[in-house]
Amino acid sequence: MNFKDFMMSEDICMSDVHKTLRKVPKKHRNLVRGFKYTFQPGNTLKGDNDHIGFIDEKKKTITIAAPWNYGREYTLLHELGHAVWQHILDDKKREEWKRIVKNTKNKQKQGAEELFCMAYANTYSNRKIEIHSHDSWEKFIKSIAR
Repeated sequence: MNFKDFMMSEDICMSDVHKTLRKVPKKHRNLVRGFKYTFQPGNTLKGDNDHIGFIDEKKKTITIAAPWNYGREYTLLHELGHAVWQHILDDKKREEWKRIVKNTKNKQKQGAEELFCMAYANTYSNRKIEIHSHDSWEKFIKSIAR
């Protein structure tokens, strides 16, 4: 087996998925129980140059590309963040998050949900992305862990 095939093998990728999901609270992990994971070799998803990952809750799939600027672990956690936003955060918590984001100076210009997903990924990822690394963001993410 050549190195590229080895790195793209489903066994290797699924092992990494399981290791990553063990980092997050069980309640969050359960949101993607039974999901199928698809890994793509390009920098963005096939046929979608604007995205590096996609969660489809109806089909119970998560598709992850191999972006040069974000690791696959980060991308997986980001997609899980969308499920957490949708199913765990209530309106009160979303409003609290929006206030925190509003008071953060150095951040990307994205909507509240996307920034939440970046913060979520940054909190649990081995490799932090500096622009998404804010103590107030991580404190908020950890407050919803239970």
